Amino acid sequence: MMNESSDGIFPEPSILSWCEVSASALRDNIVDFKRRVGETVLLGAVVKSNAYGHGLPDCARIMHDAGADWLIVNSLAEATALREAQIDSPLYICGPISQAQASEVVRVRSRVVAYDRDVIEALSCAGRSAGWTVPIHLKLETGTHRQGVALDDLISLARQVRDSVGITLEGLTTHYADIEDTTNHAFAMAQLRSLKEAQETLRHNGFHMPIVHSANSAATILWPETYGNMVRVGIAAYGLWPSRETYATALQRAADIRGAYRLPELQPALSWRTRVTHINQVPSGNYVGYGRTFRATSPMRLGVLPVGYYEGYKRSLSPAAYVLIHGVRAPVRGRVCMNMCMVDVTHLPDVRVGDTATLIGTDGEERISAEQLAEWMGTISYEMVCAIHADQPRIVVTG
Repeated sequence: MMNESSDGIFPEPSILSWCEVSASALRDNIVDFKRRVGETVLLGAVVKSNAYGHGLPDCARIMHDAGADWLIVNSLAEATALREAQIDSPLYICGPISQAQASEVVRVRSRVVAYDRDVIEALSCAGRSAGWTVPIHLKLETGTHRQGVALDDLISLARQVRDSVGITLEGLTTHYADIEDTTNHAFAMAQLRSLKEAQETLRHNGFHMPIVHSANSAATILWPETYGNMVRVGIAAYGLWPSRETYATALQRAADIRGAYRLPELQPALSWRTRVTHINQVPSGNYVGYGRTFRATSPMRLGVLPVGYYEGYKRSLSPAAYVLIHGVRAPVRGRVCMNMCMVDVTHLPDVRVGDTATLIGTDGEERISAEQLAEWMGTISYEMVCAIHADQPRIVVTG
């Protein structure tokens, strides 16, 4: 990533497309969530998958400095990247760890989620050899069947950790299956009850779990009873609502519990922009793009943009989407190509090569949200922002 001051200067002309990441939006979101959960609950900021497409090291540093207690990554490679960036926050790896990675886990001083005997043994050996104790979080299976174990196996794993040197039992966790996908949260509440029952069973068997956690973004927004000792805020930390259903439920709670519930003030952090690289004059009756899916019914001016599905501007955006140029909507015409797309600028006679086109973000009075672009793609905002290719420069806007 590169840094840019708040003076509004665009990147040098050699950069044809880029993402702008607002440091102030990230800071405001972290501060707002820290205020929401309170000082006694740890705020884990999820920065996995290149910080949800926003750029890993800089976003992680901004969130850490803004008050995030932990940084949560998916992989050992991400944890290593943060340590190499001199970020000293507590790290928690929420994705799979193999036996072969145990020594590197110890080297980068990371916490891990565990549910496999052989991995736990490898972590124990690595911790013992290095003289460092690896904090282990056991994962209970409550309804997703991805990671985690049933309660009986959980007790057995807890005994293994207790009886081993080089590791320590720090946490108990689970993950909700559909808390953001519905306005009926009965299944999620059943998962929460299973987690609490497991915590109680562990206590009866002599195991104290210092950190019990399950809350993702939606749970953190909606249900304080899910907080436990830590929340794991992902998509919402970047200013995006987890889903329409989450937003609708939050609005309903605000109406039902007047004064006792506050909507989060989410500030979208990411804008995505590109430049017009060419303008074509298209005679009436001529076709545009592959497959001849669009035909001009009158003479038109066509702007060519250097982004396509390789860069993350998906082929499915043809022909529903539009971009913003000079604060005006310019519709996509023809199929989005691998590395470029075409937009109609007939109604924008002042558009010239080099002008900025906004794919996500605000231009004048108009705005294209990540949620809107995701809807045009037929997907969710999570996938949309994560799909922006890593070769698109992420520029931190410091204002």
